[in-house]
Amino acid sequence: MGKVNNVFISYSWTTLKHEQWVVNLAERLMADGVNVTFDKWNLKEGHDKHSFMEKMVQSTEIDKVLMILDKKYVEKANHREGGVGTEAQIISPEIYKNVAQEKFIPVVVEKDEQGNAYIPTFLEGRLYIDLSLQDTFEENYEKLLRNIYDKPQYSKPQLGKAPSYLSDEAIPHTKTNSILRSFDNQVSKNPNTINSILKDFLDEFYNSLKDYTINFQSSKDAYEIGKKVYDNLNQYRLLRDDFIRFIEKLLKSEIRFDVDIIIRFLEKLPLYEYPMEDRKGSWSSFEYDNFKFIIHELFLYLIAIGLKTENYKFVEELLYSSYFFQDKSICKKEPQRFNELYHYVETFDSYYKKAFSKNFHSPMADFIVKRIPENYTKDIIVEADLLCHYVATMNGQNWFPITYIYKTQGYFGLFDRMVSKRHFEKVKNLFDVNTESELQNKLKKIKEEDKNSYYIRYNGSSGSVHPIYSIINIDTIGTTR
Repeated sequence: MGKVNNVFISYSWTTLKHEQWVVNLAERLMADGVNVTFDKWNLKEGHDKHSFMEKMVQSTEIDKVLMILDKKYVEKANHREGGVGTEAQIISPEIYKNVAQEKFIPVVVEKDEQGNAYIPTFLEGRLYIDLSLQDTFEENYEKLLRNIYDKPQYSKPQLGKAPSYLSDEAIPHTKTNSILRSFDNQVSKNPNTINSILKDFLDEFYNSLKDYTINFQSSKDAYEIGKKVYDNLNQYRLLRDDFIRFIEKLLKSEIRFDVDIIIRFLEKLPLYEYPMEDRKGSWSSFEYDNFKFIIHELFLYLIAIGLKTENYKFVEELLYSSYFFQDKSICKKEPQRFNELYHYVETFDSYYKKAFSKNFHSPMADFIVKRIPENYTKDIIVEADLLCHYVATMNGQNWFPITYIYKTQGYFGLFDRMVSKRHFEKVKNLFDVNTESELQNKLKKIKEEDKNSYYIRYNGSSGSVHPIYSIINIDTIGTTR
């Protein structure tokens, strides 16, 4: 049981109606878990009322003193009349000595003809609780309770860390960061601008990627080349984090936007896998491996953000849309699927293994999970990777989930909750089905064709990627609410 909050009520015996109002307040506070002390309940015949008041005000067992302020209370307090006057003489020095001022709560229950609250001289300038109007009584009574329980509506947030974009080593991207910072304000003023804001941000992000082109002319060996790619991707991280925060804000806003803007953005990203301008002489594909890593990681985060915000419609669009990728090497006019965004980068393997003194199954996968932002987890990234793998597999495509070995828990809500019909209705489009039986038949067919129960894994790894039919209980799909 938590600490009991003890309060003492100080008021003036003005009228029977006013006294009953105070009794009603005391009874309601008691019902809300506040232990109330005041004369009606605690002052007995033979007790000295002035001594009783003084003891209550000064008692360390009393957490709060509620001063019920009406016209009569103020008059007595200002002129030091009667019991209230005695209390004022006791309370006043406490306030002006700045000792536990929060102990005393002025509660206004009456105002003058001009609408001004009756406040004693010694309390002028103090904030008060206004219970004088019926229309605002409930709202302000809650403020009183929050004060007593020390549960304010607005709390000072925890002190965070200095923003990473203040680092001298980072490449400043004021345009993307500016759009990100103004997102909430612009969208709240005019939600209809959401598409133009999205397009502006993605255009600025796309153009900013040019700053990360690597010059390999002075590089001599694989270790040095790998270090350049690794350092380059670390510098790019701030721009990436702007992208993640922007997409998360976009999805959390729940404002309808044109997903084709994101599809078009993804379609032109492969242009960064080749020289952006006419380049004389020969060049090697590894010179643009940093962009291949960026493209792969960006798509993973788009899926992860969709899962995190439970925007399954967004995830469905990314996984099932037709992509007309822009590619300088071959003109691909036929539509492609999302798996074309998959890239495995080995350029920094030798550097990474030496730098961290470990023979990783996949330096690229390890690097991806080591650079996850603070408000994301390994599991949400791994789950996004696995979902891409399962959807690709069900549609005859390839996507090896390189991060699967980093999953920290067995629970995968997207699949484990398939027993719920309500959940199934939310996520069914991710599997390109309309009914539970369609999904059951699809999974059974995959299982029948996979006669060897082949489990995908890294060479030498004890862990493996279980087939989708083994992580979804086929017979119980949609059988509960």
